[in-house]
Amino acid sequence: MARERDGAKNHQKDVTQVRNTEANYLAELVELGIALSAQQGREELNQKILMAARNFTNADGGSLYVVNQDESELHFRIMVNDTLETFFVSGRETEKPFPPLPLYDDEGRPNYANIATYVALTGKAINIDDAYSAEGFDFTGTRAFDAKTGYRSKSFLTVPLKNTSGVVIGVLQLINARDDAGNVISFDPAIEPIINALASQAAVAIENSRLLVAQRDLMESFVRVLGQAIDAKSPHTAGHCSRVPIIARMLAQAAVDDRDGTFSNFYLTDMEWYELDLSAWLHDCGKIVTPDHVMEKATKLETIHNRIHEVRTRFEVLRRDAEIEMLKRKLDGEDVLQCEADFARRVTELETQFAMVADANIGDTELDTDTIFALHDIAEQEWTRYFDRTIGLSWSEQQRLDDAKLAELRATGTEKLLMDRETDIYNGFNRGELYNLSIPHGTLTSEERQVINDHVVITQDMLAQLPYPKELQRIPDIAGNHHEKMDGSGYPRGLTGDDMGILEKVMVIADVFEALTAVDRPYKRPKTLSECISILADMRDKGQIDSDLFELFLTSGTYQEYGRKYLREDQRDDVDIAQFIISNPD
Repeated sequence: MARERDGAKNHQKDVTQVRNTEANYLAELVELGIALSAQQGREELNQKILMAARNFTNADGGSLYVVNQDESELHFRIMVNDTLETFFVSGRETEKPFPPLPLYDDEGRPNYANIATYVALTGKAINIDDAYSAEGFDFTGTRAFDAKTGYRSKSFLTVPLKNTSGVVIGVLQLINARDDAGNVISFDPAIEPIINALASQAAVAIENSRLLVAQRDLMESFVRVLGQAIDAKSPHTAGHCSRVPIIARMLAQAAVDDRDGTFSNFYLTDMEWYELDLSAWLHDCGKIVTPDHVMEKATKLETIHNRIHEVRTRFEVLRRDAEIEMLKRKLDGEDVLQCEADFARRVTELETQFAMVADANIGDTELDTDTIFALHDIAEQEWTRYFDRTIGLSWSEQQRLDDAKLAELRATGTEKLLMDRETDIYNGFNRGELYNLSIPHGTLTSEERQVINDHVVITQDMLAQLPYPKELQRIPDIAGNHHEKMDGSGYPRGLTGDDMGILEKVMVIADVFEALTAVDRPYKRPKTLSECISILADMRDKGQIDSDLFELFLTSGTYQEYGRKYLREDQRDDVDIAQFIISNPD
């Protein structure tokens, strides 16, 4: 009777131990599931999966493979072995311990010879007591590995990693289960459901990690495509959206690397670097809606083409009129020499006047009041038009003219040499010739300048509509504040340096420096490094750019590095940075 009671107690003890073990397994699986669901890098995720599987089975070693994108191979990711004291991670090892395993042969037949590929193809787990005596699989590679290392691969447990759709995305392989004394034993079949459950969790975690990477890659690719589209829209600003991120990253890296200066406590996380890159690529996305005739306006008279040629034709007409008048006077018996002298003076006058108009059209020097008045005097000259100005107009041009205006344009008669016609004002722009030629500096009218400036507002509006994750919430500000100035004179918000973060200030300098060094602007010649740095220094002195970042830009050699890689040789002159650095009395 006592013996029966002892037997019952022992049986109950065994049952309790099994239940406790199962409860521990379940608790560990739950804890592992939580850990695997946390955001982490691919290597860290792979290590957690393999470590957990080895802990459950007390395996001496193990490896993890994933199916490649076209589902043709198994690619090695990680391998650990206690006895050999080895730890290999794909991409970090000095030599590849395992090459990719083909899932199909050259003729497209499934590769069932290798145990890992068999599991990947069939989705079935395989438990082998001894690889050297097992049949049906090719362990030639395993024996070669053992011969090279002195190891003895014996028991194998190989399980598939299946995603939520039941598709195998990888294979987990455990080698040499051990008892408490460290002796190699077979993998207990009772543990297989636990490892399969772990494999399912692992597959979901890997798939989620892949989806996050794919989403990030998609977003980054979309942003780059948008930036490249904006660059392609205008050959005169081609490359701006792709070069600003380079300068911004260089300057931000210099700030991160600053150990003893103003930015010694500044650092960026991986997501903050990503945020800066996206912001830099997106900083001019509003230009996608900027009219081409404004973006491409290289001269004051340019709309879709440079209208200086039309003006030149009128001067040609006036010259021809002068020549005809000279010839008529000769025929009327006037003094030949006097006629020719008057004609020569008139030709010289017209040439001088046209030279002034043509020079004003370039826009690279500031026009003074006297020159503007002279342009108005030149404009008052008249020439005779004999052809109907309404012929050949498009439907939309016709719609802008009322009947009275159409009748006026059809009638022949005299016209001013340079004119601001009512028909030149439409769609918010004044295309009048005299109005445009009188622009004091540059090539843009005030309304065109506003359109250019509005690209920042449009950029901010466009970016504000996107649903950003928490880590990327600053993109609209970093991208949209690149025309702000530290003294509050920038646009569109009139922010000061106190209102802006370091990355926003980095973007301001990156945008200005790229524009200054660019060689593809039609309205200016390429500037040398020393000229660009001098202009930036002047902006610093006026309080328009951040002084500390500008000095870091110089002392870190960032300007030199960019110049060496991306500027033409004739731009890379020497810069005496000492003259631009403000000494600190402290």
